[in-house]
Formats: sequence, C-alpha cells, structure tokens
Amino acid sequence: MPELTKRAITGRLPLLLVLALLPCLLSNSCASSRPARLAYAGKALSPQAEGAYQFLVYQDLLRQGKKDEAAQVLAGLNQSQPSPETAVELANLLWGQNEREAATRTLETAAAAFPDSRQLVLYLASAYQLRRLPDAAVAALERFVTGHPGDAQALRELASLLEESGRHQEALDALSRIPEDGRDATTLYLMAKATAGLDRKDAAIALLRRAVAADAALTAAWTELGALLEEKGDLAGAEDCYRKMLAQDEDSPEVRAKLARVLIRQKKPDRAVKYLEEGPPDKARLLDAMSALLEAGYVKQARQVLARLAAAIPDSPDLPFYQAVIAYEGEKKPKEALAILAKVPPENPNFDKALSFRIQLTSEMGDLSGAQALAAEARKRFPDRKEFPALEAALLDKRGETAKASAILKDAVAAWPDDMDLLYRYGVSLEKLKRRDEAKAVMENIVAKDPTNPDALNYLGYSLTEEGKDLEKALGMIRTALAKEPDNPFFLDSLAWTLHKLGRNAEALAAIERAIGHNVKDAVIWEHYGDITAAAGRKAEAQKAYRTALELGSDNPGDVKKKLGAL
Repeated sequence: MPELTKRAITGRLPLLLVLALLPCLLSNSCASSRPARLAYAGKALSPQAEGAYQFLVYQDLLRQGKKDEAAQVLAGLNQSQPSPETAVELANLLWGQNEREAATRTLETAAAAFPDSRQLVLYLASAYQLRRLPDAAVAALERFVTGHPGDAQALRELASLLEESGRHQEALDALSRIPEDGRDATTLYLMAKATAGLDRKDAAIALLRRAVAADAALTAAWTELGALLEEKGDLAGAEDCYRKMLAQDEDSPEVRAKLARVLIRQKKPDRAVKYLEEGPPDKARLLDAMSALLEAGYVKQARQVLARLAAAIPDSPDLPFYQAVIAYEGEKKPKEALAILAKVPPENPNFDKALSFRIQLTSEMGDLSGAQALAAEARKRFPDRKEFPALEAALLDKRGETAKASAILKDAVAAWPDDMDLLYRYGVSLEKLKRRDEAKAVMENIVAKDPTNPDALNYLGYSLTEEGKDLEKALGMIRTALAKEPDNPFFLDSLAWTLHKLGRNAEALAAIERAIGHNVKDAVIWEHYGDITAAAGRKAEAQKAYRTALELGSDNPGDVKKKLGAL
C-alpha cells in the first residue's frame, strides 16, 4: 500500500510499485488447472465464490507467465465485482506491462467509484507523479483531503508532492492541518523541509530536532539536520548528528564520508582518516575525502586515504591518476605528476583522462610545443572525442599558429556541425585571421541554431558597434547575451561601448564600472574605460585607465598615448 513510511528517506520514493505475486493458493493440484476449471464450470457459484474462483484463475495464469490472459481475467473481475483492492491489483499488473495510461485510467475509474478509499487515491497520485503529471497528482490528493480533512496520511502525502514542486508554503499549510498531538516524526520532518525551503533555517532545525527526538531512527531527518547545521557553520552540531547516524549504521560509507568532511573542516584530518579506515572501502567516498583533504592542504592524510583505496583495490586503473593528482595538487610537483601519468599504458581505461592531464600540465609548465604534440596524439587516438581538436587548436593559437588552429577547427566543425563551442572557437579563429566576413557568417550560423547563444550574440553586437551600424540592434543582441551571463565583464564592456556610441554616457559609465569591478586584465576594456570617463570629465580616472591599457599591452599604443596626452 502506498504510504509514506515512518522511516522516511531523503527524497520521496515512488509509491506505485509492482506488487510481488501472491503465493499460488492452489496446491500441487494447480498443475491440472484446466480440469479444475471445467469442474467448476458446471456448477452454479454464488457471486462471492465466483469472484474468489476468478481471482484464483488469475493467479494461476500469472504463475504460468500468461500475463495478458491474467490481465483479461482480472479486468473482467474488476468490472463484475469492482473493489479498491481489485483495481489496485489490475493497475499494478498493467503498469508492470508498461501500459501506464491503462493503469491510470483503471485507478481513475475506481477512485471515482470509491471516493473514500485512501489506498486508491494514493496509488492514483503516484501514477500521475511517475508519469510526470504533478499537478494532477496534487489535485487528486486535494480532492480527497477536502472530503477527509483529518486524514493525516493523505495530508502528509499531499505535502510531500507540494514540497517536490517547490510549493513550500502550501506544503506547510497542508501539514499544519494535522493537529499538534497527531504530528509524528515524519510530519515534523516534512514540516522542516518546507520551512527550510522558505529559508527559515532556525525554525527548520528546531523541527528536525523534534523529529529525531520522536524517532531516533529517522535517517532523513538526521541527514537534513546535519546539512543545515553545516550550512550555519555549526560543525560540532553536524558532527554530533553524523556520529549518532553512524551509531545506528556503522557500515554506511555515506555517513562516514559526511563525518570525515566535517572533521576536515574542523581541522581534525587524522580523526577523519581514522573514521574512513574503520569503514568499508567505498571508492567514491574515499575519493571524495581525498579531494577534501587536498583542498584543505592535508597532503599526508590524502596519501593515507589513497593508500587505503590501493590496499582495497590494488588493481584499480584509477590509482595512477589519483597519485598524479596528489603530486600536482597537493605537493605542487608537476614534473612528478607527469612522470606518473607517462607510465599509464594505452590499454588503461583512464588513458584518455591521463593524456588530458598531461596536456594540461605540460602547457602550464610552459612547454607549448610538447603540449601540442600530446594533443595531436590524443586527437589521433580518440577521433570521436571533440575536446581534443579544441585543445590542440587552443595550444596552436597560443603559440601564434592561428592558421593551423583554424584549419583543425574547420575539420572539427565539419565532424560536429551542431557543436556551438567548436563553432564559436572557429569563428574567433577567423576573426583573429582578419577573415571577418567568414567569422560573422559563422556567428550568424550559431545564432540561427541557438538564438540566445551569449557569445555569438555579443560578438555580432560588438561588431555592429565597431562598424557604427544599427546600434539599437547591437544593443538588443548584447542585452540578450547579458541576460544569460549578467556578470560577464566582456559583455558589460560591449554594453558600455554601445551605450557610449549612442551618446548615453551615464549608462555607459555604470556598465563599464561594473566590468572593471571584475578586476579584468584586458587592454581594450581599460581603453574603453578611459574614453568613457574622459567623456564624463573624470580626468584622473581616464589617465589611470589609459596607463593601465598600455601596461596590459594595448594593440594600438600610439593612439592610447595620444589620448593620454590630450587630457
């Protein structure tokens, strides 16, 4: 029966589950079901006996694997002797045969005939929910609770559905209709979830404390309580939650991982490792802890966790990769990391990941030629992976070989014509080669495929502004780009420059100040800042802006110096 278990778990479980078949009520004689049916056929049975007989026939057919015939028999029984139980049984059978609409119709018809059956309405609501019809699920439960205002079970289920839909206040209102003395641990937990959703964290914590006091085994409430305490910075309180959870389930790697993270945040790495070593060697949780230790600077303990993983899974193909991560991220030894990665053989399932890491490290160490050679190798070994052409092109461009980069991107675009990132990179390469008409065509192609693509829209809008053409259209494009990325300093610069060209200098000044506020190191943006502040009569700021543009390597230093000298 679809009821919200008192041992609630995080997230609402689907309620409509295919029921396990009941044991065959016929004894060994059910193998001779045909003679039995013929014998019964000759007798006049009472309606009750006939119903019982048809149900046995249905079960017998199920036992033989004849689900379609079984469904026909049960459908007949549901029509001749309807009941909530028969409707649920038929709906479950239909659902198991993937006839979800028929199962839902069966439940709808039965719910209309038996409006007081909570069992039916809960199954019906669950069917709607599983078919991604949340509004219909809520409506079904609301109809039921209107006629049964004191049904706590239905109110909890309604609140759970409302909470899933983000309707926190409505969920809380539904639960508040349950009298105080009828609010069990699950009700308090659901009230806490809704209260937290309304950003009333302290009230939610108080409700959760009441929930776990009422039922210490309510895992979901402990988990939620621990998370909220962590969010508030009460790490000691969160630690206490996770310890109590662990006392109930010592083998839970998830709880051990949560406890380890809290201990790491409290600067107790050795205790965190101790708890991890005492539990089962869960790979995902150990790697999560290793990452947290590295982020906090506890390299020694991160190595201990990796050693625990290596002891548990000595042949894991992941080990070299994570050894390299520790050497690079933790010990700041990129050469050692590279040496480890270079030993990863091509047959290792993580070879592609190791190759990507090698490319990154080699590039960061300043060996662009070596990084580009590795990217070329990766592109040949993995021709179906579009990230490697993009990587090689980026490295070639960084080396000043933009024409070669553009050629690689052209081939990549031919292979993946709908990849917006590759198309944009290709367009930018054409712009750098001063093939502006071709670059513009590529960007227009992107916008045709994706009308709200922010990068292409910004490019086209800024291009119009630079050309002094259709500035209002340019402004619209740039504003659309900013709607997607409102804090992008380059988009803000485009906005400021277009507004400046339109003579709307006060708005331009506000936009360019927002761009500069992101601490950008772009000579063009600083030159624009100089032009806009100079137009506003803010001489000192303009001088600083022009000097910064020159320091950042302006492409037209002569023009900038003239502007500076004219102030």
